[in-house]
Parts: sequence; structure tokens; C-alpha cells
Amino acid sequence: MYISTEIHSFKRYGSPKKIVKMLKDAGFTAYDYSMFIYSKPYDDLQEDDYINRAWDMRGYADQVGIVCNQTHAPYPTAIKGNAEYNERTFKLIVRAIETSRVLGAKVCVVHPCNDYTAEENAELYLSLMLYARKANVKIGVENMWNSYHWGEPDFHALPAACSHHEDFLKHMELLPKDVFCACVDIGHAEMAYLDTSAAQMIEALGEHMQSMHLHDIDGVNDNHQVPFNYNIDFEKVIASLKKIGYKGDITLECAYTATRHPVELHEALARYMASVADYFRKRLEE
Repeated sequence: MYISTEIHSFKRYGSPKKIVKMLKDAGFTAYDYSMFIYSKPYDDLQEDDYINRAWDMRGYADQVGIVCNQTHAPYPTAIKGNAEYNERTFKLIVRAIETSRVLGAKVCVVHPCNDYTAEENAELYLSLMLYARKANVKIGVENMWNSYHWGEPDFHALPAACSHHEDFLKHMELLPKDVFCACVDIGHAEMAYLDTSAAQMIEALGEHMQSMHLHDIDGVNDNHQVPFNYNIDFEKVIASLKKIGYKGDITLECAYTATRHPVELHEALARYMASVADYFRKRLEE
């Protein structure tokens, strides 16, 4: 069981290579490669030599001694009614899957379209199936949310694709298990007004869940903070993961933690995050 974190939140620290070296030194055994940032040096998918760039990244990670366990494709994956955007983004997602193969990732997370039904999302996902099979990479389906603002700071989440455990399970049952798995975003599942919880979602999905985005929230906002700093009851989360016999990796997605810390503290922060991830690994393996 690897412990990993996504790299994009550390982008102020330096290049992807510099970040993965820092993560290795901090104690992480893997990294989650972000491919949804359209700014250098993260926009490799836009370039014709994207595969060569991926091999260069793979070679460096191998040299450092850290693996890529998971990736994240561009999003939104699709926007209902926007054919031009959807066609352009589909091509980038295919490139993300191919890049995942080169990097050695087991799972490439591809968001469902928030406003599609399970059947509409299944059609979208199945159009990616042959690419995933060829790459020997699983596509991770993530639980999402929509939002409604009626005056700051009031905010709450509204339903979206996979935001409820029953809808998430419906999505997964429409897709072949050998290609698709559930990536449960622990924080998204705990957002108020979605009538679910991380524990409910984990137990409903069972063996479909093979990947995660682990972070903490205040129960209302999508805070993406380090676990044990906000309000999620992680004892319940751990108990549910044990109940289903979870065998995936521990992958943090504490995206708004590093962005709020000075770059000078990123190395210390990465060490702390690695220790938190390793705590979850030990609890699941005990």
C-alpha cells in the first residue's frame, strides 16, 4: 500500500521533478501526478511531444526511487451542451491516460460530468474504455458536487454525479470492473446537504472502491486540508475502509494546505503530510 499525495498544490515549490524529489525525501512512497493545470510546466498534454515528456518524468522518478501510483486527468471532463469544449477535452483525457501508462500509474482519475445522469456518464466513460485497456490503466470515477451561493459566506453543496452513495453505485454498476474503479473523495462525501457520508459511500461501493482522495473539511466547504485539522470523523472512515477490505493506496489531496503555507515551509509540511498518510496506512494494515 503506497502513501502518496498530489503534486499540483506544491507548484510554487518548483517543477514537477523538484516536487517529487521533495516528496520522496519527505517519506512518501508514491506521487499523484496532476494533469489539470494549464500553466507551465504542467501543460505537457497540450504539446505534441507529451509522451516524450512523460518518459522524461518517468526516468527521473525511477532515478529518485519513487513511483507514480495515480494521476488526475483534466476537468471538467465534459460540460453539458458544450460540444466544442467536450471534443477538445476528450483528446486531452486520452493523452492523460496514455501519460498514466508511461508514468506507471495504476489509476487515472477522470471526473464524471457533474450534470450528466449515470447513463450519460456511462456513455462518456465507455468511449474511453479502449484507451484505458490499451494503456493497462484503470479509470477512477470520483464523487462530485455542485454549489449554490446566496450571499457570502453562506454556501452549501447541491447534488451532482456520484454525490450520493446510491448514485455513485449506480454509475459503477454500468461500467466494466476490469477498467473502472471508484475513487472516493472523502471530503466531498462529507459535504452538507448531500445526504451521505464518507463511511456510507465506502460501504455502499465495497469492492468498487480502489482509490481515494483523502483530506479534511469543515462539513460545509470543500476545504481540502490535512486530516485531523477539521471536522471529519476519521475513525468511522478507517472502520469502513477495514470493513470493505480496502487494498488501494492512501492518496492525500490536501490541495489548499500547501497553497496557504510559505514555500519555505513546504518541505516540513510534506514531512508532516507523509506522517499522516503513513498513520492511515498503518491503521489499515494492523
